[in-house]
Amino acid sequence: MENMDPTTIVEINVGGSLFSTSVDTCLKDSEWLLAHVVKGEKPLPKDKDGRYFIDRDGEIFSKLLNYIRTGRATIPEYGSDEWNNLLCEVEFYNIKTMLDKMDKVEQEIFANASLEDIKAIEEKQKRLELTLTSKEMLRRQGREIEKLKVEMQKLQYEKNKAELMSKHRTSIKRNTKKEYAFNLIIAGVTGTGKSSTLNTILDTDVCKVGGAQAQGTRGTILRDGTISDQEVVSFIDTQGLGADTSITDVQLLEQIMLATESILKLEVINNVLISFDLNLRATPATMANQLTLVTLFSELRQSCFLCFTKWNTNSVMHEWNFPLRVWVKKYRRAASVAEITEDPPSYEEMYQAYCTYIVSSLANEDDGGAFSKMGSYLAFFEARVLWMYNLDLIQQEDKANGELEPYQLRLYEFYRNKCLHTLRDGSTIIHTKDLVFLKSDKDTMQEVSRKLISNRDKRLRELEIVGRDNQKREKVKKYFNSFVSRQKKKIADKNFAVDEDKYVENVANMAGAVKQATTIGCCLM
Repeated sequence: MENMDPTTIVEINVGGSLFSTSVDTCLKDSEWLLAHVVKGEKPLPKDKDGRYFIDRDGEIFSKLLNYIRTGRATIPEYGSDEWNNLLCEVEFYNIKTMLDKMDKVEQEIFANASLEDIKAIEEKQKRLELTLTSKEMLRRQGREIEKLKVEMQKLQYEKNKAELMSKHRTSIKRNTKKEYAFNLIIAGVTGTGKSSTLNTILDTDVCKVGGAQAQGTRGTILRDGTISDQEVVSFIDTQGLGADTSITDVQLLEQIMLATESILKLEVINNVLISFDLNLRATPATMANQLTLVTLFSELRQSCFLCFTKWNTNSVMHEWNFPLRVWVKKYRRAASVAEITEDPPSYEEMYQAYCTYIVSSLANEDDGGAFSKMGSYLAFFEARVLWMYNLDLIQQEDKANGELEPYQLRLYEFYRNKCLHTLRDGSTIIHTKDLVFLKSDKDTMQEVSRKLISNRDKRLRELEIVGRDNQKREKVKKYFNSFVSRQKKKIADKNFAVDEDKYVENVANMAGAVKQATTIGCCLM
């Protein structure tokens, strides 16, 4: 709106109901829809009389407009038709202060409700599928916007390649015949295949495999490598976290201080890989440390990839990786790569198979805590996943000598190429100078590390409680299955945007948790 005089009258037609308000009222909440409209940031169609037209429920809009005017609102009974209709409209108009009020009511209900009350609420929710469908439509609209953001991000990435080349290290500048592709940082628990993953990406034995060693990778050093005859990358193989005990605040501080110098040398971060071993059953300590990593890297969430490793072993294929098992059975006796006429399983096929296995094996009374933790861990990455077909030492020797089995060579080349394409398409541009956890002095970081670990432990306890409650676990299972369906489609569409999937919020609400933020880190829910 060109005239931003606060007394200017704004005429609105909401589903046939006519309303008049002022610019001043519209701007009382800077984040709701009409604030963006009067500031000219969001266009709306107009009816034949020139009023802004919104095709929504006029009766509920009247209540929302009065709330904007006065700050007072009557919240209907939780779980009722009125509640769900109001929630749908509040989300549409993006009135976050009212959303907070409704969230608080929901948390208090579940915190004080008996098992019978919760069951009654759940039965009521089952009868309101139409409302849930409306919410899903709104989320789909949001995802379309995120796709546009991804395209803009890609354009920005290409624009900054020249800057990266000019600013990066001398060793890259010397190699004028090669194009700078991207950089990456890889982190994870010791023995989860960090170094093997880098060897696969670089297609050479550049990193010493540390999983079988007592200490694994030591130190954090910035290095360069090539991924093809035309492209060069920079990479950091960080020191792994322990697999046997949960990391403490002192150990976390040591890891941050150890990595800071090398990460700052990158100047710009494109990709962060966090490795996860699918051949071993995750222990409580392992999951705690994996969740510590995603909390630490929350500022870089849009750059993070979950790097699945060791999913091609015989035990894994027998237990849950049936898509790969079928493919291997068909082609393991092929005499040459040319005889293999079908591609190996897609990312989305194996993602579905793994998540189905998680539900079937963990969503029970004994393992419910592990189930809720795993769901929150996967939710951090959404569709940003890599399936790494890494070679062991003997297979590396066979490949170097031209003796690798044809089906293994096909798997290696297929998933390596898929990984490189994914890293190129999903790369981000984040300047290291903007990262909070790389700016602070040691004393400040010591306090931040303490708070982060304390917050992590609190969230782990809450996730454990949610997972062990039979009724809540069933709801988590429902949320998780819906989450997997959404992410499977995003993986197939190569949509690498992270758009705050509702799964995390739903689980947090069940735990009665309030999202908290530290100087670095995010809510584990």
